[in-house]
Amino acid sequence: MINRVKLLLLGILLALPMVMAGLLIGWMVVGMVKELIIIAALVFAVILVLLACCFYFLSDNLLLRWYHAKEVQDKNSSLHEIAHRLATKVGIPVPKVFIVESAMPNAFAIGRNADHASIVVTNALLDLLDNDELEAVLAHELAHVKYGDTLIGTIVAVLSGALTALATFAFWCSIFTGFGQEDDPAPNLIKFFVTALVAPVAALIIQLMVSQSREYGADEQSLRTLGKPDTLISALEKLELKLNSDTTYEVNPSHVHLFFMNPLHDDEFTVMDFHLPTYQLLFRSHPPTHNRVNALHALQTARATTNVK
Repeated sequence: MINRVKLLLLGILLALPMVMAGLLIGWMVVGMVKELIIIAALVFAVILVLLACCFYFLSDNLLLRWYHAKEVQDKNSSLHEIAHRLATKVGIPVPKVFIVESAMPNAFAIGRNADHASIVVTNALLDLLDNDELEAVLAHELAHVKYGDTLIGTIVAVLSGALTALATFAFWCSIFTGFGQEDDPAPNLIKFFVTALVAPVAALIIQLMVSQSREYGADEQSLRTLGKPDTLISALEKLELKLNSDTTYEVNPSHVHLFFMNPLHDDEFTVMDFHLPTYQLLFRSHPPTHNRVNALHALQTARATTNVK
């Protein structure tokens, strides 16, 4: 129910600017002719409906293409067997499983509903975790599918990701139009200013639509599904250590809420020898890892107390 309300709110946020633009254009073009103003607004409303349909039906495919994800075709592979076993346990259809070639160990779930869900893992995650830890992470992601978090997360990732991608687009346009090379100040300044315009809007959409509490809920569901909090805690600690290393991972900040764990560092941005704070803090959508670990320890203690009684 909460996800449906959020989806309605997102639709309203998208509809208002387009309908207002239709009214404004109609007013400017035809003056006080009310009929044509209404027609202009209706045209924009139809465009909005078409965009909403595209976001609903195509967002997951766009993200899979974005990350060059490859579907696991072998039904006998250990990854597919784990997904099948866990989906059966939680009572949802078996999702498609994809692998992304990336040095960043992480995983995420996308899809408009449980019948059209996909689980995506990176090859670095497969290399880092053992089978029990991987199972705990996949159980966490399947919890998002079960609770219906993936619809909001997928649409928001595509919408906000498109906004933040405008900064990169402006950067390369400035290079190709003669403002300088990649290391020159002008293209980077242009990228910085475009980022300053679009990043707060993208971050606001994410903060309004995505709650940090969903991670606690998915962690708890993983524990209930497997009954092994130690494995999820071990996976969290391994990923925290790896992701907070000196390695910087290329990831669109608008996609961070999708991942099992936040891969971004709180680094500085350097322009013309000036050290400026990045906008990555605006996209923080995960609770601190130590809070998640503490919550799992508390659940473990509560379960042990209940079993003793």
